[in-house]
Amino acid sequence: MVEPFLSSDWYRVAALRPRLRGHVDVHRQTFRGDVWYVVQDNHSGRYHRLPPLANYLLSLMDGRRSMQSIWEAACDRFSDEPPSQRETIRLLSQLHGADLIAGDFPPDLEELGRRHALQARRELLGRFKNPMAIKLPLFDPDRFLTATLPLVRWLFTPVGFILWLMLTVTGVVLTIVNWDEMTGGLADRVLSAENLILLVVAYPMVKLVHELGHGYAAKSFGGVVHEVGVMFLVFIPVPYVDASSSAAFPSKWRRAVVGGAGIMVEVALAVLALLVWLTAEPGLVRALAFNVMLIGGVSTLLFNGNPLLRFDGYFVLADLIEIPNLGQRSNRYVWYLFKRAFGVKGAKSPVTAPGEAKWLFTYSIAAFLYRVFISFAIALFVATQFFFVGVILAIWALSATFVVPVIKGARYLLTGVELRATRGRAIALTTVVLGGLGAAIFLVPLPWATTVHGVVWLEPRAQLRLQTAGFVAEAVVADMPVTPGTVLLRAEDPGLDSRLELQRLELQEAELRLAAVDLGDRVQGRILSERADLLRDRIAETEARRARLTVDAPIAGHAVLPGAKDLPGRRLERGALVGYILSDAPLRLRVAVSEGRADLVRNRTRNVTVRLLSDVMTEIPGRVAGEVPQSQNVLPSAALAREGGGDVVLNPAASQPLTALRPVFLFDVSLESDHTAQRVGERALVRFDHGSAPLSMRLERLLRSVFLRQFDL
Repeated sequence: MVEPFLSSDWYRVAALRPRLRGHVDVHRQTFRGDVWYVVQDNHSGRYHRLPPLANYLLSLMDGRRSMQSIWEAACDRFSDEPPSQRETIRLLSQLHGADLIAGDFPPDLEELGRRHALQARRELLGRFKNPMAIKLPLFDPDRFLTATLPLVRWLFTPVGFILWLMLTVTGVVLTIVNWDEMTGGLADRVLSAENLILLVVAYPMVKLVHELGHGYAAKSFGGVVHEVGVMFLVFIPVPYVDASSSAAFPSKWRRAVVGGAGIMVEVALAVLALLVWLTAEPGLVRALAFNVMLIGGVSTLLFNGNPLLRFDGYFVLADLIEIPNLGQRSNRYVWYLFKRAFGVKGAKSPVTAPGEAKWLFTYSIAAFLYRVFISFAIALFVATQFFFVGVILAIWALSATFVVPVIKGARYLLTGVELRATRGRAIALTTVVLGGLGAAIFLVPLPWATTVHGVVWLEPRAQLRLQTAGFVAEAVVADMPVTPGTVLLRAEDPGLDSRLELQRLELQEAELRLAAVDLGDRVQGRILSERADLLRDRIAETEARRARLTVDAPIAGHAVLPGAKDLPGRRLERGALVGYILSDAPLRLRVAVSEGRADLVRNRTRNVTVRLLSDVMTEIPGRVAGEVPQSQNVLPSAALAREGGGDVVLNPAASQPLTALRPVFLFDVSLESDHTAQRVGERALVRFDHGSAPLSMRLERLLRSVFLRQFDL
């Protein structure tokens, strides 16, 4: 709908003679090829962006011209697209509401007082309404920064940037090399009582340097800094600085440097602390360096440097892509799309340049999802250490993220003035969309399956293992058909032979002494008889151990001893796998299933299909043939680990090889076909079909699994 050029309310403002207030400055900038004007309010510290037409109207407000003459001059200047009277009234109202203009009549002191009180109340509520972003201002550093700027000005030059880049690369390499040592037991180390004290000590030092970085960057380019403070992200402090004076800089690169200076400073501090941590002996200095790394590295990169949260990284991104007020405008753009869907006439898009629509829509969705993720991740992490506090934070975050917006949306839908003409359509559309989403989540069944990696696995009796430790003397059979009882490998243990010879001599001695005992000495005879029986048992046990040095074929089939030529002379421990027997028995696989999926595989499996990696195009039906009754930490084969091509993550800090990071359940799958084992140890993809179920059931299981895993229940 085209807006009328004339307005019936124009007579109310036509005779006014507004003037620009003395605390307002105007700066010319370019965004995506278009000229804009940034209005700086030095009193409130706010900045407003105006297009050329609005700036022209503002520039004519000198207290002498009437609004009628100002509007007529603007129509002559912009004759191709002259401003309508309604647009001019709206601009005048916005400028007055922002306290940027004054009229030719005495000010309404009572109105100014109410406006100031309302603004102060909004700012106070804004600091505490979100548990993830509580702001506390600290001090005004402008005079100090001005006096000390010559000492650090060289850092904001190309030479300073190159030095910082070299230091950062060094830190990244050292972090990768020492990652396991740095992250081992991180939660326990961070939240211990001693470390929390060190965090309190290290935090002010790191944040002081952080704020100095922002301040010096702004001052080096001619800006001012009148406020620095702390924003608490639950228990993790994140810096903020009032470097809004950089919004007036013509160069987007300078604005980006000011926004990213704190990030760069903390990264440099984290790298220097890493160097100290790697070289210092265990003690107070090393622990303090670790906390500096934590504050300057983790908190900066995950929160302060993340553009999806409205901290330093957000302002850097907004400056580089030349979209001011990225967060607010992205939310306004999504809201504009809702209004268009509701049929609101006259809905105005916040998009002002080509290419902005994609950025605004993508950023709004991505920022919302990340805020939800980080809010619940922090609440869950805190709850594992302090359960009650974590529950309160989760409820608080849930309310701020979902409940409050839903209440506002429902209020707009039911009472919004803009929907007077289309309220029925808006309610119907909302009902259909929400009903469709509800049906898709709670009613529509979706395919449900678990796909894991498996390894070709022989049953225990087909595995050839040495039953006692010894040195391999001979591999009789390397690769040939065998029958049960065929000798495949012989080992020897010289120590065992010597022990058997000694035990036989001791038995002879005991028997001779027993024969020489007087028949009347029954006590001595009983003692020697029991000793002879004990020695016979020991000899039988030793002979049995020596017999177990020979590996026989337990079943008929084709015996395979890999590397048989290299076995003689090698010492093998008890239980060492020396080979296997391939028989006509169906192929069997062993799979490792995570704890969260084990119950599904155990109780909800409809059918099983297998694809061997040697022939992935062939789908082989199978069935669950067995299960190890309890969870395992050690994998049966390296092929199941991620390093071997599987999907199980190993624990790098474990002393035992093939130790999984999280416990797994082991299942055996047999193939319902004539496939026989050809490559023992070959990997396969195993799919357990669980039928179909609504998305809500799967989400419920996922949340329950996460809850149980986090709290070790």
